[in-house]
Amino acid sequence: MSDKNACPGKKSISLSHERCKKYEISYNQTYSNKILNEKELFLKMEDSRELILASAPIMNEIYNFVKGSNFFSILTDNEGCILNVIGDEDILTEAFSFKMIPGAYMDEKSIGTNAMGTALEERSPLQVSGSEHFINVYHRWTCSACPIKDMDGNIIGVLDLTGYSESVHSHTLGMVVAGAKAIENELIANYYKVELSNEKKLQKKRKMIDKINNGYAIYTFDKIVGQDKNFLNVINYAKKIANSRSNILIMGESGTGKELFAQSIHNSSNRALAPFIAINCGAIPINLIEAELFGYEEGSFTGAKAKGNPGKFEIADGGTVFLDEIGEMPLDLQTRLLRVIEEGTISRIGSSKVNVVDVRIIAATNKNLIQEVENGTFRKDLFYRLNVLPLRLPSLRERKNDITLLIEYFMDKISKKLDKKKVPFSSEAIEKLSSYDWPGNIRELENYIELAINTEELPDISNLKINNYDNIDDIMTRPSSINLCSLRDLEKQHIINVLKTTNNNITQAANILAVGRNTLYRKMREYEITVP
Repeated sequence: MSDKNACPGKKSISLSHERCKKYEISYNQTYSNKILNEKELFLKMEDSRELILASAPIMNEIYNFVKGSNFFSILTDNEGCILNVIGDEDILTEAFSFKMIPGAYMDEKSIGTNAMGTALEERSPLQVSGSEHFINVYHRWTCSACPIKDMDGNIIGVLDLTGYSESVHSHTLGMVVAGAKAIENELIANYYKVELSNEKKLQKKRKMIDKINNGYAIYTFDKIVGQDKNFLNVINYAKKIANSRSNILIMGESGTGKELFAQSIHNSSNRALAPFIAINCGAIPINLIEAELFGYEEGSFTGAKAKGNPGKFEIADGGTVFLDEIGEMPLDLQTRLLRVIEEGTISRIGSSKVNVVDVRIIAATNKNLIQEVENGTFRKDLFYRLNVLPLRLPSLRERKNDITLLIEYFMDKISKKLDKKKVPFSSEAIEKLSSYDWPGNIRELENYIELAINTEELPDISNLKINNYDNIDDIMTRPSSINLCSLRDLEKQHIINVLKTTNNNITQAANILAVGRNTLYRKMREYEITVP
């Protein structure tokens, strides 16, 4: 082999390339040499359950920061096996075409020099860009990776952020290192939470869990910013229903503040001193969510803790469970949730013992659940059980009178946080921002202000790259010659038809099929379905 890809400027890269030659990795290789089948991947993910759950919220935070910039985040275990992937649809589809999917190994022996595999070899953070990758097809990428270590300093996984090579920036590696550290802190907190679970005094245990696991609500109604008349009516309605025992369904687009309202409702209720446990039903891998919600007993599955583990409903006893993205919950778990609501009892996986729990459920969704019921992807009886007290949050384009107020609020808050000067807004700029639709709502406006403060100028809103994917309601109602249904009822051809209908958009296809993206990826690999 020639040394055409050698990069002497980085010693770690040069050493890695030498190892790749010994491993007989080909420059023309496209796929990893080792990819697990579905059963093997299930066992692997069960073994890495704690790492996956601790990493999910941090991966989401990192992705939200770079969303729309053609990046995707990867989590691997200590062998380099991909456990979770989240990112922008276009670049994720391209990565999937190279089988950079859950179950694929990214260690050097399997795929050559890359940030994840080489970080494992070097036991330190590093960035690999362009031709520093050993195989040619990876020259399009810039990858920043950092090992994740346990309390004893052993590497248990790797966090990675990958984008196109022209987007390379040294700050990306710093963000990944911070993310890996946050995951390590979360794992430490979880460890002490389990240690404290044997405390005899329930109230003391709850206080400790709250401190360590962030099982408390920090937002109150007085922290919600707005003066629009209709929005104030929504706040007043939320205050009225706060102390009720009935379940609440919060509906609204992404970025409208659904968890902010959920926490405020909890803190205004007679449960304010009890736990507030938030679960993102769309962020937890589908094969782990049941154990996360209901807990499990010793030996109930491969990788289960020796003493079992309590679920979120047990931990939240006496308080509130916030089920975000409830529309992503699998149908079989919807049945179990319905039983919790109707009977007030739960059973851990692998146990016949019934435990009584007193929890109030606040669910949230950005989907049209009535349409999901009609599509057969959401139970009608569960919808009516959750929709006792419906609360619809308006989008930012429905409360444009608040834009100026929100700009001033975020400008003051973020400038203090970053210790930077405020950026002045002209009346013309305010008018232009007020006429913008803000598809990302409050979150998008906040990000825009942070960008302005960091760059010390006002970015042209018309030049910002905003994700403009079709609304899921439009996808559901789009004319089609096929009948879209859940994944349970379909075979290989139906998956192909759904992908064609959504122009190979994995996220939209997964939503239609009522499964997570990782599940759809595994099904596509099982049926050898590829996308261009």
